[in-house]
Amino acid sequence: MSSSGAPSLKPLVSNTRIMFSLLPGLGAMIIFRMAIHLYRPDIEDAQHRVRDHPFEHLYECYDFVIVGGGSAGCVLADRLSENPEWNVLLLEAGQDENVLSEVPVMFPVLQTSSIDWQFVTEPSEEYCLSMVDKRCKWPRGKVLGGCSAINAMLYIRGNKRDYDNWEAMGNPGWSYKEVLPYFLKSENMAIPEYKENPYHSTGGRLTVEYFRYEQPITRKILEAGQELGYNILDVNGEYQTGFTRSHATVREGLRCSAAKAFLRPAAKRPNLHVSVHSLVEKILIDEHKRAYGVKFVKHGIQKIVKARREVILSSGAIQSPQLLMLSGIGDAEHLKELGIHPIVNLPGVGQNLQDHVAMGGNSFLFDNPYTNGTDYCFNLNSAFSIGSLIDFSIHKSGQLYSMMEAEAMAFVNTKYQDPNEDYPDIQLFIAPTADNMDGGIFGKRANGLTDETYAELYEDILFESSFSVVPLLLRPKSKGFLKLKDANPYSPPRIYPNYYSHPDDVKVMTEGARIVAALAQQPTLRLLNTRPNPNRTPGCAKHVFLSDEHLECVARHHTLTIYHPVGTCAMGPADDPDAVVDPRLRVYGVKNLRVVDGSIMPKIVNGNTNAPIIMIAEKASDMIKEDWYNLQDELAGCTVEQYRQHQSKHSENQEPSKVDPDNQKPTKNGSVKEELTKVDLIRPDLFNETSHLFPNLPSDTHYSPRKTKDEHKSPAARENKPKNKEPDMKSSPTKADLNNIDPVLQLVYPPEYFVNQPTKYNLPTFQPYPYKPTNLLKPKRPNHRLLPHTNPFKWYKPTYYRPTPLKRPSLFINPYDYPIVKEKEEPFYETEELITPKGQKSCRIWLYYDGVKYEVTL
Repeated sequence: MSSSGAPSLKPLVSNTRIMFSLLPGLGAMIIFRMAIHLYRPDIEDAQHRVRDHPFEHLYECYDFVIVGGGSAGCVLADRLSENPEWNVLLLEAGQDENVLSEVPVMFPVLQTSSIDWQFVTEPSEEYCLSMVDKRCKWPRGKVLGGCSAINAMLYIRGNKRDYDNWEAMGNPGWSYKEVLPYFLKSENMAIPEYKENPYHSTGGRLTVEYFRYEQPITRKILEAGQELGYNILDVNGEYQTGFTRSHATVREGLRCSAAKAFLRPAAKRPNLHVSVHSLVEKILIDEHKRAYGVKFVKHGIQKIVKARREVILSSGAIQSPQLLMLSGIGDAEHLKELGIHPIVNLPGVGQNLQDHVAMGGNSFLFDNPYTNGTDYCFNLNSAFSIGSLIDFSIHKSGQLYSMMEAEAMAFVNTKYQDPNEDYPDIQLFIAPTADNMDGGIFGKRANGLTDETYAELYEDILFESSFSVVPLLLRPKSKGFLKLKDANPYSPPRIYPNYYSHPDDVKVMTEGARIVAALAQQPTLRLLNTRPNPNRTPGCAKHVFLSDEHLECVARHHTLTIYHPVGTCAMGPADDPDAVVDPRLRVYGVKNLRVVDGSIMPKIVNGNTNAPIIMIAEKASDMIKEDWYNLQDELAGCTVEQYRQHQSKHSENQEPSKVDPDNQKPTKNGSVKEELTKVDLIRPDLFNETSHLFPNLPSDTHYSPRKTKDEHKSPAARENKPKNKEPDMKSSPTKADLNNIDPVLQLVYPPEYFVNQPTKYNLPTFQPYPYKPTNLLKPKRPNHRLLPHTNPFKWYKPTYYRPTPLKRPSLFINPYDYPIVKEKEEPFYETEELITPKGQKSCRIWLYYDGVKYEVTL
């Protein structure tokens, strides 16, 4: 608000500017996606991508059914399927990893995208006050790999005392000494100075490196940390207190998610089935209180799958308790209120919610020491330039390999913590950028800041050299809880984090903010004229800067989650009334049901949670193997005879063929004898694949019609909806029928093609055409139902294709895509350096591809 009391125009101007930046930003990402497709097959990794198992080929009974393909689920699927005698099914509600998620710099873009569940907290008057509707966004991965596919890739194990405390709470086997081997089992340490360290190991599935690109300001902040009295050390080693370059789950500079690390190497095992787009609605429990299977929905079809040994719940700290409650396991009174029959009364389900709350807005301006125009910190304009695109695509280097949110970090002690204990109470994320450096396109949207807050803080300092240091509360005393909104599995639960409900948490956080201010005043940073952002958070300007009142106000307004919710299915001894699982992670009161994810943590760990969750899954895998190694009895789901009959019923020729694209021959598990032809398979949906990541953008930025209102409803809600009449397969389609042809095919083939096909035209069996120029089919120009009247991508030009037989799903594409074959043509480019009238360097690039010349000057 302005000083006169009249509404300020700043928020409106800021919001309008950001909105007009979205379409060019989307266009840049589509170009980026095309460059990856053309030049970086190592990122697409088509040979090793996880293939969705066809719905009709899923077994009726498996040994283990794993619900949730996140960090823990991927580990479990890999380790349990190591036993060839066990059949394992992994169910994931989301999709396979998006190619763009592999690139570190794209991390903030993935928040609120289609591979994020997009949870928000309930409104509060005590925290999240600068967020839209006073709700904090809580991103959770809706994708294979879960949060490891959308997080900041930071690898932190926690503190030794965390696990010793778990054991002291009545959980034998969880001391630091006993969990360390499982950290080592999964780790492949690629940082040279730590390879021979006893706290690290090599040869595991999960690669740990430094981020490949580092901004110059990051080194200066680390030097300032030494001047503040801290050492630069290995925070995953003997001591945790100190500063460090961030350890990251990256491999050769690219994201190493749990899906890449654990699931891709195991995906071709014949005893492991992975089913994506499969949302589990309920765990099935019989009259003997044994979990015998799950009910899930895939592509609108409901199916029941039985588990002979166990159902393992790995859906995360939000959805694991949600699914337990939907299945009748939880607080009986709460379930009765929603009309759910309580099977087991476990009041601890959904309770004990803990998160690492953080304080935003700690940004600092500084003077760039470079005089040639080179950036000293992360700047979106230079990071997403043609030069950076070429560096990344051709030279495998450059700013697109950077993690601008936390290139470095620190574990420090406030005055409330004894420094001699090596149990720091504040973690610092050191970012070589601030929210002003991306123009509000990514950070504002990801955090959910209001227009007023962003405009007041950053609009008048856009793209001025900045960095930020975010303090995070490591051991919060405040605890929240989850409740079901209703009995509908498609409704998100109500999230009450209760940040700062314990007064000690605010005190520790304000001291953490003072440490940040002291860091910025160290000699190394003072040489750069480092100074706080002169703008103040709306609602806090009335307080004296850095006073207790001011810092508490900022903490309650600029409240951030660090995406670490845990504890909602807490592990504990049998006499603990709030415990949900025992020390072997078995759900109390229900047989053959386990929870394996971050929700089992009785207390949150002293650092990022992804590495501990992977450790939990590694340890749980061994416990499950121990429990079932010698047990072959019928316990649940199906009898031994039914199980064997079902296995034999699914003969080899019913399995999806597995082809080795290197040797162009089927593998021993495949039954199809034809070889892959050596042609380029062009995905016709590269544009939509990228634009559909962002469902909140205007619909006219997509190349396909908007989804219907009923698409995401449960099958029960769609039962009474009139169904379209199935077309007669023996007759040619009418003009009215042509309106129902798949839009992707309409982009490629003219109407005459479909009229002449005697088979089902929405997925035709293509007939081979003799390769003559006169027989090439010109695609139909997209009509107004598919593309906006004004195409934002002016370089788009229809390409000429010829059909090819579609014999089977290819390893190189999703089985639901439509493969088009194109004669091979290598793209090439030319560049020229220009000097602008202001003396600044620019780059002009010409890209020649498919007979079209694209020209850009940046």
